[in-house]
Amino acid sequence: MAPPVAAARRSPARSAPSLPAGPRRAPLRVFEPAPRRRSSPRAVRRATMWVSGLLIVGSLLAVVVGDALVTEGQIRLSTTQRQIAAAVAAQKSLQVAVAEKAAPPVVVKQAKSGGLVAPGQVVYLPRVSLSVPLPAPQTTTGPGAAATAATPGRGAASPATTPATVTTVPARR
Repeated sequence: MAPPVAAARRSPARSAPSLPAGPRRAPLRVFEPAPRRRSSPRAVRRATMWVSGLLIVGSLLAVVVGDALVTEGQIRLSTTQRQIAAAVAAQKSLQVAVAEKAAPPVVVKQAKSGGLVAPGQVVYLPRVSLSVPLPAPQTTTGPGAAATAATPGRGAASPATTPATVTTVPARR
């Protein structure tokens, strides 16, 4: 005799679920990929040699390109340095020319050729403080101004008869 639990298991207490009436699905099975072909050691070595060769050629090409860029920069730098040296030389020669034209003997010679006369004595002016404001100067016309301005019939006034403006500055205390 079977134990009561075992009998309960065997006896269908419930009805089996009904299966769909459509076509039946194929049973599932475990997928097993096809075995891979092991690559030969010779093929692996060949691929490694190609990759390493390409890396070496690429790095050499990068070095050549970098060297070309550095050389081009050095050429530009030397050209710029030559231009700077030429500009400095031109500036120095122009400074010498200005210094020669501004030399005291040259200035005196040009002043004499322009009709200027050397003074009998040289008067040195005292230093004036720039922090203290000065009053405005008083200007008056000279004594010969009224006589020459009233003379009719003359074309151009001579330097001796032109009106003179005299400026007087109050003395510093």
